[in-house]
Parts: sequence; structure tokens; C-alpha cells
Amino acid sequence: MSRARVAAFVFIAGTITGVYFALQARWNPAIMPQMPWREAFGVNLTYYYLWALTTPVVVWLARRFRFESGRWVLALVVHTFASAALTAIQIVAGEAILFVLKLRTMEVFSWRVRYSFVVNFQSSLPTYWMILAAFLAFDYYLKRAHLAAELSRAQLQALKMQLKPHFLFNTLNSISSLMYSDVEAADAMLARLSEFLRLTLDRELDQEVTLNEELEFVRRYLEIEKIRFEDRLHVSVDVSRDAEDARVPTLALQPLIENAIHHGIASRPGGGSIAIKARRDEDNLHISVTDDGVGSDEQPRERIGLANTRARLERLYGAAHQFTFAASPAGGFVVEMVIPFHTLR
Repeated sequence: MSRARVAAFVFIAGTITGVYFALQARWNPAIMPQMPWREAFGVNLTYYYLWALTTPVVVWLARRFRFESGRWVLALVVHTFASAALTAIQIVAGEAILFVLKLRTMEVFSWRVRYSFVVNFQSSLPTYWMILAAFLAFDYYLKRAHLAAELSRAQLQALKMQLKPHFLFNTLNSISSLMYSDVEAADAMLARLSEFLRLTLDRELDQEVTLNEELEFVRRYLEIEKIRFEDRLHVSVDVSRDAEDARVPTLALQPLIENAIHHGIASRPGGGSIAIKARRDEDNLHISVTDDGVGSDEQPRERIGLANTRARLERLYGAAHQFTFAASPAGGFVVEMVIPFHTLR
């Protein structure tokens, strides 16, 4: 949160608390005669605005003296003295402001301060501990959220790193087989592989890219495979205009297309075709990869590409995604994913 938002939150909290106790003081039947509205609001808003101004001091002390193993006794002592000192300062400052503004019905300042210490000290002191508790709870929440985000990021990064060697080994195997039949084609594949790896390394820190950027990955990868398959590989891309800037996981499509090529089309003498489609459906993005390769009536085995894609989608989107793959009615297989539609705009 920005400092401006934190300051606004503290101001609003002080205002709400001050108004609450002002209404309580005004309607308290034990206070006779009844406290005037001007005094009720003036006294309570002054006191709690002063506590709002004191909040940075409480937060600084909370960060400096933490209730940690081996230090909690020191922290308890420091916060006990700090709460008493800040409460005393707040009472003196509050009564001084009220005296200057003439919001008290009694005009004798020294008497008013002594009276406020007797009446208000024990009720104002817990405010310090409430501010302290609120900060510690918020700080704990932020740490837990940060640790969860770091863990999720590390797991996603591990899945990405697992995909890259898998793709690299497959491509190197293809290059190795071409070395004995077409040296120029093997050399061209090495050049394209270098360009593709450079592109992926440039995006190393991004878990998501735009669909257009992901399709650029796919085009670079297909340039490598088309050297091997020549005219035996046909790819069509159909992406709706409103889906082009959608955010998708980095390298989400490449392993699906790699599976379609190596497990569906590679074994066909005549090659085959792959259709990539993407469209927006209200709050969701639908993406499908369909091939007409070697089909089967059985459910395809979930290999590394499919398994890692499923795991990454679960980490990124939880229950808000769908990922399915099955035999296509026209032969081959179709893989479909549905993820929440969102952009950077």
C-alpha cells in the first residue's frame, strides 16, 4: 500500500472512532448535565486524531522492538513504557488544544489536565496496544502473502525450467538426425534454435505475456520444426482481435504444439496440420490446439508438456481455469484451455 493510502486509512479510522465515542459521550445517561455536541465531538476527535498522528511512532517502535523469540521481554518492557508515555503526551497535548480552542466548559488548564489523567488515562492507554496489535496483524499478513507469492513463483519457475530442457532435447535429437541426411537443414535448425532460446531468456522473469507475444514464441519454434518437416507441416492461426492483448502463461502454447507435432504428426508420412484458435468469451479466454495426426479412441497420455501446462495453470489461476485434452472427431487430438481474461491495461 502507498503511504497516501495508509495515511487515508489511519485518518478514516481515527474519525470513525472519534465520532463513535462522541456519540457515546453525548448520549451517556451517566453524564449529567448532558455534554454539548460541540464539546463531545471536539474532545473525542481531538484525542483520536492525536492518536492517528502518533501511529507512525507506534509502528516504528513495533518494527524496532518485535515480539520475537529471545526478545519478547525487552519488547514488552519498551512497549509498556512507550504506551504510558505516549498516552500522557496525548492527554496533555489534547487538553492544550481544547483549552486554546475553548472547547471545554472548564477553563482552568492545570486542573483539566489533572482531571483528564484521572478519568481518561486508563481508557486511552489501550489505544496504543490496539494500534500495535493492528500493525502486527497486518505485518504478519503481508509476510505470509509475500512468502506464498515467492513459493508460487519458485514453483512456476521450476515448471518453466523443466519445459525448456524437454524442448531442447527434442530439438537436438531432430538436429542430430538431420546431420546425416541434410547438413544445411541441421545448420539452419541450430541457428533458429539459438534465436528461440535468446527470445525465451529475454522473458525469463515473466510468468505471463500477451497472447501476441506467446504466438511470436510459437512462430519461432515452428520455424525450427518446418526446416525438418518442410511442406509436411501446415499451421493455421485464428485469433480474434479482442483476444490479442490477453495475458497468458509464458510458453503455454509451445509444449502443446510440440506434443501435437512429435506424437501426432511426425509419424505420418504425409505430415499433417495444426490449428491454433483463441477467442474471448466475456470474462474468459478460450484457446485450443487441434491436430489431425495419428489419432486414437483412447485418452492421450499426459506427457511432460501437458502435465506441466496443467500444473502451471493451477498455480496461476486455481479453480478459475479449465484444461482438457481428448481425441478429435476428425482424427488427432484437441487440447483446450480456458483462463480468466485480463490485460495490463
